[in-house]
Amino acid sequence: MNEILFAEIYYICVAIMLILGFKTYRSMIKNTQKVSFLAVVFLHILYFQTNLVRMTNTQNLFLNEMSFLFFSLCTFSWFNYIQTMLEVRYEKKTQTLIALIPLIVSVVLLLVNTLNGCLIYIDHNGNFQEGPLYLLYVLINDFYYFVGAYQAYVYSCRANNYQQKKSYQILGIYMAVIMIVGTLQDIFRSIPIFCVGTSLSILIVYISLEEQMISIDPLTQLNNRNRMEQYLFECMRNADVNMYLLVLDVDKFKQINDTYGHAQGDLALKSIANCLKEACIEKSDFIARYGGDEFVIVYKGNDVEGLCQRIHMYIQQLSFPFDLDVSIGCAPYQSGLRKWNDWFIVADKQLYQEKKKLKDR
Repeated sequence: MNEILFAEIYYICVAIMLILGFKTYRSMIKNTQKVSFLAVVFLHILYFQTNLVRMTNTQNLFLNEMSFLFFSLCTFSWFNYIQTMLEVRYEKKTQTLIALIPLIVSVVLLLVNTLNGCLIYIDHNGNFQEGPLYLLYVLINDFYYFVGAYQAYVYSCRANNYQQKKSYQILGIYMAVIMIVGTLQDIFRSIPIFCVGTSLSILIVYISLEEQMISIDPLTQLNNRNRMEQYLFECMRNADVNMYLLVLDVDKFKQINDTYGHAQGDLALKSIANCLKEACIEKSDFIARYGGDEFVIVYKGNDVEGLCQRIHMYIQQLSFPFDLDVSIGCAPYQSGLRKWNDWFIVADKQLYQEKKKLKDR
């Protein structure tokens, strides 16, 4: 391959990762996901650097081994990033050790390689050749990618809302993509497929993460108003008749804030958000915080009354020094509606009627 073209591709990839690394560093305080992502970016920069030097100086066995080491650390960093995104927690030390076994085996193989050349060695012509355990080393590192993609798939099937499901699917797809481009790199060694593939994957995952943060409410971890408007627009376009729009408002929330403080009010909103997640047992249900003490649910099912009853029951069971409940306005989807805002107005009017009944009591 043309060396000038390869150099351009290489420096573009490194420049992309340096920019993403800097942006991640600026906003990584108290955010485990971004710290893990920064580790992935940093290790890939080191891997590309050693890989480039190795290709320009094929006689240096040490640089080759360092490139293998950074590759192993990259695969583990990707795996760790998936764990933090999925919020997987290891409850026992043995589980943590099991997760580290492939990395430990890879490092041991690299140490043994210096003695007997089991991974790579230099032949009589001064060229690098694969050792008998090279394929085993590749499969061990691919194990992290495979497990990460599988976990993302499983969690996407268990997701309680559309946004989580989409995020987990994106992570699983890109773990599978990296595994595939790594395999292609072993076949087409003269073309920097892995360099380009991983860089683009990092870029797309970062964009997806930023998009997720833009569409998630930071207090309740529900979808925010921007995401709600987008989802309602998609619902109107699909025109599914069996849909209900629920608009919820916390009863006497201003009084709760004035009497018990905003900290208790925020805690109440978080608890209500968790109740809504538990009550919405259908995977197609969409939950969002519209703003303040208002929430929105798009229900695609046949028992909307049962859903409302579950919501009231779960919220009334919360332990707070004050009574906590919500008023609910519900509007079924009608084919005559042209804009999602029209659908929302109908549900909001029903909510207003419920609030009026509450005041008259």
